[in-house]
Amino acid sequence: MLHARSGCWNESLAVLKINRRSLLTSALGATAAVLCARPAYWDTRAGSIQQSIEDAYRAKRGSISIPAGTYRIPAMASAGSHLSFHDLANFEIDARGVHFVFTDVTRGGIEFVNCRNVRLHGATVSYEIPPFTQGTVESIAPDRTWFTLRIDTGYPANFDDARYFPSAPMGCSFDAKTRRLKSGVYDISAAKVERLDGSLFRLYGKGPVSVGDLAAFRGSGHHNITLIDCGQMDIRDVTIYNSGMFGVLESGGEGRNHYSVTIKRGPPPSGAKTDPLYSTSADGFHSARVRNGPTLDNCSFEGMPDDGIAIHGVYSLVLKAAGDRLVINKSSYRAGDPLLLFDVAGSPAGEAVVTAVAPMPDFTSARQSQRRTVANATAGPYSEIVLDRKVEAGFDYLCSNPSALGSGYVLRNNTIQNHRARGMLLKAHNGLVEGNTIDGSSISGMVLAPELWWNEACYSRNVTIRNNTVRNLPSNPRSYGAVVIAAVSDRVVPGYGHQHIVFENNRIEGVNGVNLLITSAEDVTIGNNRFIDADQTPRASAGAAWGEDPGALIYIAESRAVRIKGNTVSSLGPANRCLVETASTVTEVQSDWI
Repeated sequence: MLHARSGCWNESLAVLKINRRSLLTSALGATAAVLCARPAYWDTRAGSIQQSIEDAYRAKRGSISIPAGTYRIPAMASAGSHLSFHDLANFEIDARGVHFVFTDVTRGGIEFVNCRNVRLHGATVSYEIPPFTQGTVESIAPDRTWFTLRIDTGYPANFDDARYFPSAPMGCSFDAKTRRLKSGVYDISAAKVERLDGSLFRLYGKGPVSVGDLAAFRGSGHHNITLIDCGQMDIRDVTIYNSGMFGVLESGGEGRNHYSVTIKRGPPPSGAKTDPLYSTSADGFHSARVRNGPTLDNCSFEGMPDDGIAIHGVYSLVLKAAGDRLVINKSSYRAGDPLLLFDVAGSPAGEAVVTAVAPMPDFTSARQSQRRTVANATAGPYSEIVLDRKVEAGFDYLCSNPSALGSGYVLRNNTIQNHRARGMLLKAHNGLVEGNTIDGSSISGMVLAPELWWNEACYSRNVTIRNNTVRNLPSNPRSYGAVVIAAVSDRVVPGYGHQHIVFENNRIEGVNGVNLLITSAEDVTIGNNRFIDADQTPRASAGAAWGEDPGALIYIAESRAVRIKGNTVSSLGPANRCLVETASTVTEVQSDWI
């Protein structure tokens, strides 16, 4: 248990009010100063907050209470983040009324490494300069090979600086009147950025639709809050603005971490005349390779240029197989962990239990994977794992570790709205998703699906999705549906990787096209859901190449043992052709709608 607050703040902190000129020149440098004007904050000596928290912990005080106020935090030369805490346990950081302002967008915000049972609560955290930029489209080439962008006053104009922005930046188009993502379009993908004057740039590549559109682009920053190899952490009543990458990242560790976080667009930077279009530069919350899944309750996320909540593990590629032994890369296994095996198509190919793991630093492989992936799928490090039985496997098979997926997650009473991509992207077992509202996600509201090309595992088992609302999703050429429980590459993946899924008492409202897609699954219950105001206008389907019918309210393929009962539909639009459509690969369907 955490101790009560002891009021042990280091009273020797020198808090100095500094003027804007010294803040601009000495703290961030004259070059950065011309990019975005900064307000005059209260400042602290570099490292004083870090040192005071560490001193309180070493003194075994159990907690520290930071006086309310705005603290401008310089990056530490010795760490990758502005505040970095290692090996804390059973400790509380009470930051009610505290605003941490981070000064260097190339460094992380707050980082916890190998910490246990630490509570951070009440803080607001942000970057001083937005780690993204935005502006208005002034012209588009007749052949649409380039467009020009005028950066909004007050936002970073170092768009061509590789230290802060990718050389091939990715962005989103926004409607100039509503300032919401434009419907019917996907990403802006630029291959080259060329400066024309101080705030005008020409971008070459796939661009926006119309002159006058607004556009925002991600920077190359870092996460506002990072947990590495931690367990039983409690991040509560924390507000995040202007995140350089994910709002919150947890990676590895025992997990069972709890979050109650608000991520939203921050106030405009000094000198700006427009509000921010983004709140982060990537996902709101991202969980990777954690052994026990997170609990997120009463979170509120908006304005991200990527997924709201993402939970996943990683796939290991099989380099060599013989009987009960596999040589794999990117191992997350311990003795006793289960192993799920998948063939070259991504279909389930067997299960086993790991009995031993040994590193293989001298192993090399000249073979190249035939998989289309974002990175070299055969890269190490390599390990040999011993299983409790023989398996049929070969080169280019994949395996996943259900004990390192973030399984056991709970997502309850969260709101995710007005952002790019998926509201929730879930790839783990034993999950509960209830009481959430997803409004305006640009691709899909909820997706349970492995991403083989992205190397993110895995299929879902034993997941209950109930009492949620998904509504007002814009048309998007990459969307398979409002709610997706599937496995798709160029086609639907055969086999039944998803198992034991309950989708009940949910409300899907104001969505055109497929409202619920089920593929590659068995033992699925779809019960007592309400579909409201669906299919008012026709909508293209991302799955048209493999037969997905955008005129079907529910579309099912490569599945068995699916039960559909007690669902209702109201105000169904003229674009709907049927309530349920099943492909020839579906068996054992029980439905009161067919």
